[in-house]
Amino acid sequence: SSELKAGKEEGSVDTATFEKIVKEDPARIMLIDVRDPDEFAAGTFKTAVNMPTDELEKQIPTLPSDKPIVFVCSTGARSGEAYYMVQDIRPELKKVYYLEAELIFKKDGSYEIKKPAS
Repeated sequence: SSELKAGKEEGSVDTATFEKIVKEDPARIMLIDVRDPDEFAAGTFKTAVNMPTDELEKQIPTLPSDKPIVFVCSTGARSGEAYYMVQDIRPELKKVYYLEAELIFKKDGSYEIKKPAS
């Protein structure tokens, strides 16, 4: 089975592995969309839950420790912030990542992940 791998940036997830898991076995990871509710409503991953960054702090104690957690947003900025918030509050959660990429959700439910220009 494909395991989540870390990407180049601290806390980031390897994009290819992430895409594979989202397609083949999304229930294996806890997918958290930290965008605003209106952005979330306009399109997200089928298995994602919405925890906007300003509400995340009080949700962190309830996050599961039995499966990897991946934060997503539209650019990697807010999801990166979410990753560091978890490090501050629950450093014992080891399998926490964020998607360091531009994420575009389309009306038909499909999505596009554009790796950051580096």
